[in-house]
Amino acid sequence: MDGADQSANAPELSTDTSISVVARARHYFKKFGTIIASIATIGAIAGGLAGYWRAWDVLYSHTRGDTTKSAQSPSLIVTKGPAVAVLPFTNPVKAASLDPFADIMTQQVASSLGKFSTLRVVPRALSANISKDGNTVEAALKAGIDYLVTGEVRPSGDGARANIQIADLKTGSELWSRSFEASAQGVQTETDAYEIGDVAAAQIGGYPGPIMSADFANLQHKAVAEFSPYECIVYALTAGATGSSAVVLKGLECSKQLTDQQPNNALALAARSVGLFVQRFLGAGLPMDQVNHADKRLYLNEEIVRTAARAVELAPDDAYVRRAYALAISTKCQLDLYRQEARKAIALNPNDARSLGVLGNQLAFMGDWDEGAAMAEKGIRLAGPSASFAWWYAPAKRHWWRGEYEQSVKDFRHG
Repeated sequence: MDGADQSANAPELSTDTSISVVARARHYFKKFGTIIASIATIGAIAGGLAGYWRAWDVLYSHTRGDTTKSAQSPSLIVTKGPAVAVLPFTNPVKAASLDPFADIMTQQVASSLGKFSTLRVVPRALSANISKDGNTVEAALKAGIDYLVTGEVRPSGDGARANIQIADLKTGSELWSRSFEASAQGVQTETDAYEIGDVAAAQIGGYPGPIMSADFANLQHKAVAEFSPYECIVYALTAGATGSSAVVLKGLECSKQLTDQQPNNALALAARSVGLFVQRFLGAGLPMDQVNHADKRLYLNEEIVRTAARAVELAPDDAYVRRAYALAISTKCQLDLYRQEARKAIALNPNDARSLGVLGNQLAFMGDWDEGAAMAEKGIRLAGPSASFAWWYAPAKRHWWRGEYEQSVKDFRHG
């Protein structure tokens, strides 16, 4: 069920209950908004600090340059991880009209998974050969496949329903599955095949998504010194989403080690920048005086911006790198510049729910409630039940500012 359906089915409140919940919501959003506002304005207040201006100089010099003219720097290091095969989607009921739809969807999932640079998406010919084998799983394992994406398309009313799954061949477990509805027009024009394929790929390969989360789970008892470059990136990329200070610190430790060893690894740089951003925002793993005073965490700005700027120089067309760069720019309290970079990041992978939710929430609390909340709401719709509770804050607070208290409370409940 997507966010809109969940909101629509929220139980009605009595007058007394509504007042109580509204009061609690007012207190919560006031507190949350104060935190965001203090983060967004503290840089300007402390603008005379040398570290703040050094960071701004890094950002300004980068935005004046022409580093985005080439697709990537020739010295870029790309870390590859697991092999993923997308088997041809089936048409079990043999509906002739669904054959091209299933074929296009297969191609789109495989193509869109390529947006996630750590994944090794196997060629379509190899996937087709694996699917013809009598024992698909055994054939995939022999071919060195780690994760297997399968799907089927069936008629549903006047349209169709696509069921897509991904399995971890190392454990034999199903990691993720979701059904998508296609309209009659979407089937006829095949537009829904492209959109569904892109949305599914963004969820499967996302940073973090089911693949990265499964790999992250296997690293919990492994020392940083034992991490491979891919494992370090997995840990650093996922750490910020856990909310654990210990995990954030471990992610920062491994990202520092990897970026020292591979200074041209764009994804490692971006992961480190985001880890530092989380640390700056939450105070994770910092001394208590820095946890309690946001202005004492401003020194992190310089490295946040510097590492993100270097990452985007190396890989300007990588969606995650662009997301990290946009978040780094948000520490400078420049709304227009942040909006511009958030749009660039989303344009590179427009159906990535996490980018929409994270960047939209940040944009809203920086002051652009309409566009920011719209981004977050799209992320919620695309992610469905897996949407982060934090993404609801932007639409909830926007409704609050408009005096739409009942809808604000409904959104707040999801958060």
